[in-house]
This record gives sequence, structure tokens and C-alpha cells, in this order.
Amino acid sequence: MAMAEGSRYQRNPAVTETEIDGEIFLVEPETEEVFYLDPLGSGLWRLIAEPHSLPEAATVYAAAFPDTDRTTIEADLGAVLSDLLERGLAVELP
Repeated sequence: MAMAEGSRYQRNPAVTETEIDGEIFLVEPETEEVFYLDPLGSGLWRLIAEPHSLPEAATVYAAAFPDTDRTTIEADLGAVLSDLLERGLAVELP
């Protein structure tokens, strides 16, 4: 899924979140399918509790992981965000 420049993203408010032993599981409301978030996905999920663009999220991650190339960070976050969007777990804000 292509993400438009300047777009901001947030959690889908209809998604149910459960945290067990520090791991996040999401339940998609229509299909009731359960999704497990790995550490990268969990961090992004927490971040998009408030609206963020992909570059804003990458800035937060770049500060936390200064030895990782920003291009790599943006690509990895973009892949996770795209997956969240395709599965209806996150939404693009108007």
C-alpha cells in the first residue's frame, strides 16, 4: 500500500488491544482475527495512539536507535505501517 507524503496515521479505534507479558495482540473487529505485534510493530502501535506521519515516527526511532540508518528505519516502519493499514488495524487520517 502506497503512503501519501504528509499523511498522518492513527490506530483504528475499533481495534481491541490486549497486552500479555509486555506483548501486544490486536483483534480486528470485523473478522475477529488476532494479530501479534513484534517489538517494532508494538513500538509503532504505541506511537500511533496519537496521529503521526511516517517521517515523524522515523525521527522517534532514529533517536532511539542512532546506529541504524534512517533509510532503513523508514523502510522498516513503512512496511509495518502498510501491513497495519491493509489489515484495517490503523487508519490514514483525512
